[in-house]
Amino acid sequence: MLVLVEPGGGNGNHMVLGLDLNLNLTLNGSARWLIEASRGIQDPNILLEKFSQNKKVDDPTRALLLTFYGILVVIGAVGNALVVISVVRKPAMRTARNMFIVNLAVSDALVCSVGTPLTLMELLTKHWPLPDWPSLCKACGAIQAISIFVSTISITAIALDRYQLIVYPTRPGLQTMGALITMFFIWVTAFTLASPLYMFRSLKTYYLQLIELPSLSFCIEDWPLENGRAMYSLFSLIFQYLLPVLVVVIAHVQIHRRLRGRRRMTRKTPTILIAIAVTYVISWLPLNVFNLVADFSAQPFMEEKTMTITYAICHMFGMSSAVSNPLLYGWLNDNFRKEFMEILCCCKKREMKKTTRVKNRKMDTELTALAQLEHTVTANTKTSQCSQIF
Repeated sequence: MLVLVEPGGGNGNHMVLGLDLNLNLTLNGSARWLIEASRGIQDPNILLEKFSQNKKVDDPTRALLLTFYGILVVIGAVGNALVVISVVRKPAMRTARNMFIVNLAVSDALVCSVGTPLTLMELLTKHWPLPDWPSLCKACGAIQAISIFVSTISITAIALDRYQLIVYPTRPGLQTMGALITMFFIWVTAFTLASPLYMFRSLKTYYLQLIELPSLSFCIEDWPLENGRAMYSLFSLIFQYLLPVLVVVIAHVQIHRRLRGRRRMTRKTPTILIAIAVTYVISWLPLNVFNLVADFSAQPFMEEKTMTITYAICHMFGMSSAVSNPLLYGWLNDNFRKEFMEILCCCKKREMKKTTRVKNRKMDTELTALAQLEHTVTANTKTSQCSQIF
């Protein structure tokens, strides 16, 4: 029989898996599944093996998730890095409006390099695999939320900036300092919106009376209210999805009306505006709907593996915005596309020069070896001839 002892449980209160049906605990999906899975299991070694491996899904599913997430991370990181490098390397690119695009690229790079791997880790593991540091558990949830809030608020700021520039061209434009101040407030707002995930996440460690698995730790959201998580999901749906979608769509509709009929307007302009709005709506809708349904459901509405895969698909839709944003705000912009081409060409030329130097060095080495071989053969030939004459 497996026995879990709560932290500081020196008063003799033990949590016996499979027997106590009225556990007064606030657990996340993995911890809840631990208790549910233990009920009806005849051989406790099966449960021990599952948690010793710390795998939530089977190996084929794990490989697929790692592959798809890896593709998203690499493409998103490279694309957003190109945006940042384009602005940093050229003073002419450091305009107020490009600052917002850089801010978006930085937040998306944070999503790709930090937020997405952390989410993938939580999807694939049954219990907390990192060191048992409470601050690390809290930071993991907050970093993911902060990067997503910064990304969505930056998209909203870009839409409003374009709206002001095109619909009210006679008004004073935003200067670089104003853009930097706005970016500062974007990050402060994101930190504020994500703060509940830092405050109400905690690391719970349970000690097992087993040599092979001495303890299990779970990074859970311990909300003070019964429906705290559901209320926060509704709050996120409003401020991270509905309001930004409303602002982006209205701003782009007004921009399109203003530009319609102008000579400078090309066929590409409305296509870009529509693509930005549609991409944002499609990317973030599945994840927000899933979170809302899951958090308002009293009981898990799917089997664990199915829920994990469904959440992963919804999450990848959301993370795909970090891949599409460099394309929509960078590559479709003539100035950014020119910088991208220069950076890529410079990297290609540098690689070609490096390859040429390696080839030349290799050829020099081969020629030197050949010369030495010729000298040796010649010397041996002369010695042979002399021995025949004398």
